[in-house]
Amino acid sequence: MARAKRTHRAEARRRYRSEQGLPTTFDDDEIDAPTSTAADATRSTASTTSAPARPSIGSAFRQAFHPLDVRSDLRALPQLLRTRALWIPIILTVGSTALYLAIGPVGRSDLVGVLALFLFQYFVVTPAIGGVFIAGFMAPRASWLLGILVGLVAAACYSFLMLSGALGVTAGPQNENLAREFVAASFFLSPVVGAFFAATAAWYRRFLQLSNPNRGRGRGAAPPRPDGRTRAARPGQQKAVPRR
Repeated sequence: MARAKRTHRAEARRRYRSEQGLPTTFDDDEIDAPTSTAADATRSTASTTSAPARPSIGSAFRQAFHPLDVRSDLRALPQLLRTRALWIPIILTVGSTALYLAIGPVGRSDLVGVLALFLFQYFVVTPAIGGVFIAGFMAPRASWLLGILVGLVAAACYSFLMLSGALGVTAGPQNENLAREFVAASFFLSPVVGAFFAATAAWYRRFLQLSNPNRGRGRGAAPPRPDGRTRAARPGQQKAVPRR
């Protein structure tokens, strides 16, 4: 019924223009239909292209692996030394060592003693998986290299506690030889295990990003238009008022 009424009005406007000798122009009905069709096509295209397709778990698992480029990673080392992916695990490792040395949590059951022992186990004791996992998860690249560096710092802290007697190693030739063996094993295992766990953490971060690419997208955000403009009206631009 509404469509018939609009057609009647358009025919009346055509007769009026012909009687008055006015130039013939397009009617609102003639220009509204293609405009609405183009707008619908634009919205459908934007809705389909705004959100990337979610890959399968197997595809995300395979794509999360990156080939090892040793030369490029070594060239990027000066930039990596200034990143928080390296300094946050190092600060946690050194802080855990200082806390253990100051408190001596062995045999303590209070909250501070339990916390100091927990940090010591995860950030200092070989293999120190806590610090290298954080380094690998935060690394912008060369996660294995950051894992080696954090592992070396953890080995140095563990060796310091071992040789200073803070870990309960008493003086004596036999105990000194045992302490040296622990120190050598720490400097050998911590970098190797650190590189492996850091690379695993970086793989896990990429796997999460690939398996859920829309994680950072707001739920209520409107999809962008293909021409890059927003739907908000610009200053001085008003919406057309429908005719009655």
